[in-house]
Amino acid sequence: MIVCAAVALWATGTYPFDGSVEFLSGISGPWGPAGDPVPVDTEDPEEIEPPGPTLMERAQEARAVYVTIPAAGTVSKMSSIITFVRKHEGLNALVMDVRDNSGMVPCDPPEGVPSRSAGYKHYPALVKELSREGYYLIARIVCFQDPYIASNYPELAIRTPSGTPWRDRDGRLWLNPCDERNWEHIKTTALWAVEMGFHEIQLDYVRFPDSAAGIENTTVMPGREKYESRGDAIVAFLNYMSDALKDKAILSADIFGFTTIAVDDMGIGQKLEQVADCVDFISPMVYPSHYYNAGIYGFEVPEAHPYEVVGKSADEAAERTAGLRAKNRPWLQDFSMRIKYGPAEVQGQINALFERGIYTFMLWNPSNIYTDGVNYVPPAE
Repeated sequence: MIVCAAVALWATGTYPFDGSVEFLSGISGPWGPAGDPVPVDTEDPEEIEPPGPTLMERAQEARAVYVTIPAAGTVSKMSSIITFVRKHEGLNALVMDVRDNSGMVPCDPPEGVPSRSAGYKHYPALVKELSREGYYLIARIVCFQDPYIASNYPELAIRTPSGTPWRDRDGRLWLNPCDERNWEHIKTTALWAVEMGFHEIQLDYVRFPDSAAGIENTTVMPGREKYESRGDAIVAFLNYMSDALKDKAILSADIFGFTTIAVDDMGIGQKLEQVADCVDFISPMVYPSHYYNAGIYGFEVPEAHPYEVVGKSADEAAERTAGLRAKNRPWLQDFSMRIKYGPAEVQGQINALFERGIYTFMLWNPSNIYTDGVNYVPPAE
């Protein structure tokens, strides 16, 4: 059990300077100690323990909550998250930011990686301990929406003709998805995460800006001329990352929920079939609140139908990606927008997946506060 007294040890609310993570002592992971050698009695083969699940088998059963960098850096918050996961049978994984959409990384990055560090020296020890305790760990890496790098290294950004970083309609700065220098530092960040102990690399914002219609004619994006379409550029990047992580980690990509509906790449370089042939898991963000338009899936207010929206999205993804490399592990909504979401709404989304034989999902709440009263346990097969 998490030692509650640990919170009192650090009045600042953060971990001790030396990076120790004693508050995790005694946590039992859902898979047993990960990576520890199994004792073998060579004189009595009948007592040799059978091998545990493979990494891919674990990935297909991963049911995760999302953890921000500040949450991982605050002992009270991280303790609360782990307590929630341990309390709810069926949850067995964590999606932890290794680079977020502000350009921040949890601790000092490898040399040559342009990022701003949160300075949490304990972070590698935390990851190793969580892995040792058996949790399946997914490193979320934001790729091409990075205000820190775009501001400090404008040569890596999508730029205006005058050379300044281009901003989308919301004022956000973007890296050039066609610039292989960006690919390189993302790869280095991913390999750093694997070295820390993460089992999977999840690439987010692996796309062009969603307000980028015609920007090839009004911006500077060196390398764009090499690709017939934005989708081809994203495929090239994903293949590059797949090669880099082969035999090292599972690879997944976050994609818009609308990719299961759209027949093209929506102008952002995310076409469902293309992405699904480059990674081990696709993770469409099928938040019902984000299906704004009346009539989607036949509902006047799709947000009011979480079970149906997630189910229909899963059906379309299954049909369109049959025979391709990727399996489907969607992001589910555990937050409220126009409609209050509680246990019934979260359960409805999960049930829609379980009924289709999909036993892996991730819960998104940017505040890292998740819903009690939900059954996360898959049905017995």
